[in-house]
Amino acid sequence: MARFGGTAVTDAGRDAATDQLREHYAAGRLSPGRDPFKIADRRAALARTGRRIMLALGVLTAGSLLFLALLVTALLVRGGLLAAVAAALLAILAVGVAAVAALAWVARRLWRRHAWIEAVPSVSGQPWLSLVARMARLLFTGRALWRLRARLASRA
Repeated sequence: MARFGGTAVTDAGRDAATDQLREHYAAGRLSPGRDPFKIADRRAALARTGRRIMLALGVLTAGSLLFLALLVTALLVRGGLLAAVAAALLAILAVGVAAVAALAWVARRLWRRHAWIEAVPSVSGQPWLSLVARMARLLFTGRALWRLRARLASRA
């Protein structure tokens, strides 16, 4: 017999409750519990929000570059050295924005695939870190396999 709070629970009472739950579930009056926090929905909403923010920043950047291009065009029509300087600055800005966007894209892909782990030893010049990197890769892979096993077990 076990005590929970002020109630005594016997093995027979626990078995009877289990049998009743089993019968009600088999009859379709009960369904399996769902995630009360809806983590998958929250992750999807967060991903959608992130995509919207990135789209807004992209539109803002493209609009700014378009505005500057129009300004440079107007200055070129009027002529002068100022227009040439503004065009050069606009070109430098456009190349810089493209380079930052490309680096962010590559960094994100490396981060999501945990490939940054292999880059650490070569960047830092410490060859012994490759062993640590391999161990970290095994840890991440084992964690992913554990999650996959748990998902497959919950579906069965």
